[in-house]
Amino acid sequence: MEYGILLSEFIQTLAGTDNSLAIIAQAFAAVAEQYGIGELKGTFSAPPGMCNRQGEERADVLYSNGASVDRSTEYCNTYRTGENGIVSFFIYKLQGKPAFTEEEKKELKPFFDALFIHFGRYRMIHSLQRMGITDNLTGLPNTGGFMAYINECVRKNELTQYNAFYFNLERFSLVNKRFGVNETDKIIIRYAKELSRFLVEGECLGRMGGDNFVALIQKARTYEFLELIAGVKTFGIIGNQEFPVIVSAIAGVIEIDESVEHGGMVMDDCRMAYNVAKYSENKAYTFVSQEIKDRLYKEKQYASRFADAFEQKEFKTYYQPKVQTEDYVIVGAEALVRWEHDGKLIPPGDFIPVFERNGMVCKLDFFMLEQVCKDIKRWLEMGMEPVRVSVNFSRMHLTNPRLADEIMEIMRTYETESKYVEIELTETVDEAESERLIAFMNRMKECDVAMSIDDFGSGYSSLNLLRTFPVDVLKIDKTFIDTIGRSDRIVLSNIIRMATELEMDVVAEGVETWEQLEYLKQMNCNVVQGFLFDRPMPREQYEIKLQSKAYNPELICKSE
Repeated sequence: MEYGILLSEFIQTLAGTDNSLAIIAQAFAAVAEQYGIGELKGTFSAPPGMCNRQGEERADVLYSNGASVDRSTEYCNTYRTGENGIVSFFIYKLQGKPAFTEEEKKELKPFFDALFIHFGRYRMIHSLQRMGITDNLTGLPNTGGFMAYINECVRKNELTQYNAFYFNLERFSLVNKRFGVNETDKIIIRYAKELSRFLVEGECLGRMGGDNFVALIQKARTYEFLELIAGVKTFGIIGNQEFPVIVSAIAGVIEIDESVEHGGMVMDDCRMAYNVAKYSENKAYTFVSQEIKDRLYKEKQYASRFADAFEQKEFKTYYQPKVQTEDYVIVGAEALVRWEHDGKLIPPGDFIPVFERNGMVCKLDFFMLEQVCKDIKRWLEMGMEPVRVSVNFSRMHLTNPRLADEIMEIMRTYETESKYVEIELTETVDEAESERLIAFMNRMKECDVAMSIDDFGSGYSSLNLLRTFPVDVLKIDKTFIDTIGRSDRIVLSNIIRMATELEMDVVAEGVETWEQLEYLKQMNCNVVQGFLFDRPMPREQYEIKLQSKAYNPELICKSE
């Protein structure tokens, strides 16, 4: 065939598709026949870079007619790519054919040039496709790649052979702080390689970004994999010195069954599993049951209804009296939120933890404070003398530097005197939180607003709290009176004595029996709160209690 026609047809055939190396064999067949070529091989190597942090090495036989070739006849052309990579094409004559002449090499050079252009287009298209499904740092599948793999398993009807994992590297921010960003990236790469060595055919490991990973592991190897991710040994480098790093993970596990129809379902369940594991104390992993799925689905519904619930005024303020043990007079109350939806009350234990996790609780707390201030103003206008009402504030507020100012702004809006309001927070053990809590308490003290600590004794820093925090009121955790044993008696009596000497008021919550009340009186606890006197009640019912303020002990004994 005439040289010009041969080259033109070769280029036109290659131009027919940009995303295939297979087309090269078709295009090169006529060239090979004319020059006695038995094989065309291509190699590519590139160092680690922005597009591929792992670098790349590949070698492909692009054409072969299946006959024996003479390796001594090798002719090669090499090209450099934009990312400092090297592309090389090698051709070999058929066995028995003479080596390439200089004239043949000159004639073949334009074919190589055309091959290089085609290979560049192919690599660009596949790099873009690869970037869409591959994590740039580790070379593992990203979210899209992992889902595509799952969907392929669904198509092959093989997915139920596996369990799915979503896991997060525990306290990995400390590794980042110690080694710096660049070396931490290398640690993640080493970690990914260690996990990849565990995989067998059919299994898949992916990275969702940051320190979040996913995996599809054969059911029979589930606990072996969990044991592995409990502590993967790798290393980090500072200067020229290696330091051992043990990377542990918190994992959520989904046992895949026939109900899974696509990758999106697996990813949703995986994230759900991880969230359960993250909030489970002292557990490195959690298997998500259908019961947990149903509960989390309900929680998701609560979160999605939040805005509408405010709009429809479904959140109600209930009050539970605090009673003086000496004369059974109401000396205070706690404001408690209730959610009334479709004529039914949703238990606070169902929705408050959800709002705590997603931050919605902050809006709810300020709403409750505003409702309390409105009610106090209403009672004063009615000629009733209110008692001090405690309003719960989540510890999430402590990140808000204007918390105290925003509380005081609401109180000023409704002309609420500080003696009528008490701000209640839960005991904390976090050092950074504690510092913010102390600053907040001092600010409220300047404004003459009382501060109380709820569930005192349930944390691990209780004695330090007594010494450090400017607390006005301690609310004793109900676990101290659920069982009245010798050790409980000793601990409780000493807590009350120390609090009294520190000029703090003490309130025992969860009082449900006359026996508990008598026990607390013996411990010199002067104020109690609990079902023995009243459950939390709507404002209208509480107003009736507030008018008389006193309970009849004989009626309490009979009703118990």
